Amino acid sequence: MPLDRRDFLKYSALAVAATSGMPGFLARAATQASGTRTLVVIQLTGGNDGLNTLIPYSNGAYYAARPNIAIPKKDVLTLTPDLGMHPALKPLMRLWDAGQLAWMENVGYPNPNRSHFASMAIWHTADPMQAQAEGWIGRIAEKIGDPFCASNLGSVTPLALQAADFSLPSIDSVDNFQVKLPAGLDGAFQALLNTARSGEAAYLQRATRQMLANTQKVQQNVSKYRPGAQYPEGRFAAQLQDAARLIAAGTGQRVLYVTLGNFDTHAGQRAEQDELLGQLAAGLAAFQADLEAQGLAERVMVMGFSEFGRRVAENASAGTDHGKGSVMFALGRGVKGGIHGDSPDLENLSEGDIQYKQDFRGVYAEALTKWLGLDAREILRGDFQGPGWVA
Repeated sequence: MPLDRRDFLKYSALAVAATSGMPGFLARAATQASGTRTLVVIQLTGGNDGLNTLIPYSNGAYYAARPNIAIPKKDVLTLTPDLGMHPALKPLMRLWDAGQLAWMENVGYPNPNRSHFASMAIWHTADPMQAQAEGWIGRIAEKIGDPFCASNLGSVTPLALQAADFSLPSIDSVDNFQVKLPAGLDGAFQALLNTARSGEAAYLQRATRQMLANTQKVQQNVSKYRPGAQYPEGRFAAQLQDAARLIAAGTGQRVLYVTLGNFDTHAGQRAEQDELLGQLAAGLAAFQADLEAQGLAERVMVMGFSEFGRRVAENASAGTDHGKGSVMFALGRGVKGGIHGDSPDLENLSEGDIQYKQDFRGVYAEALTKWLGLDAREILRGDFQGPGWVA
């Protein structure tokens, strides 16, 4: 079946929109910043309870506030005389012992918001005033000048990866990251792709060729990947393995984004959070082991966050409600392992919540400047002091 000019424009425009949507990206892509390091961002959706993740097991106020859901001292994975990890995080103890796991305490932002939507938007835009329309990772792509420098591993592109003029790619499955035309149109499409064009059609023609080259590169290179670790079952682990495949393939992503949820534990928290933290730890442990086997561990760092923590006191449903300050984590050979920040002050709360001491933008700033080698001030639009978690 032949394609006329209208069909060519339609299919080309759809293909370009699927991967970039940014007019003029071909010229800017030629200026892509060099760099072999990758930052993998983990979003714990729903508001992960930091107190039951990094546990102040020596503090009696913690157990008094949580008679039903506190982690018993005997089960805590001891890190310091005051703090320890949830037992479901045991697969990460190897990284802690190797100095490759960092915890950032009391992380938040000014005038905290307990709304999932509003708080997540703040973390995604790195703007507590909610005045920015684009995401902080989208601004990285704008700075580098390459819409393919960062990708979301999942079906829906988060706000963090939205830029002023385009959306970065969402890859639901690396195996399916390719252009698929309707049956019987390959030959006709190729013929039109090779026909001389001008104006709008010429731009779409060039963009389509570039997009095809990028997707083909991904498919050719990931086919050579051989896993260096056994990943657990589940979508989160599968997305982490796709991240490892993309990194091993040398496709050039500077940032990869993976989401795990739902941490909104208003009722029956122990069962729900225990399961999710187990998925987190097992997936990350396999991912790190895979990178080590591939000889890529020096090039990759993981940084994780959640939009807010939970209240200090448990509720009547053996759960916790939306809170404020919480914890972040990072792992990899480039981190400065340990606890960064003071233990939460459970005697001096803000409306029943932990008071934040570390602005999350300071944590971002260290990843941008010290790991990715970018201008954090330009991307975050301000100066922010980090806790010193990057080696």
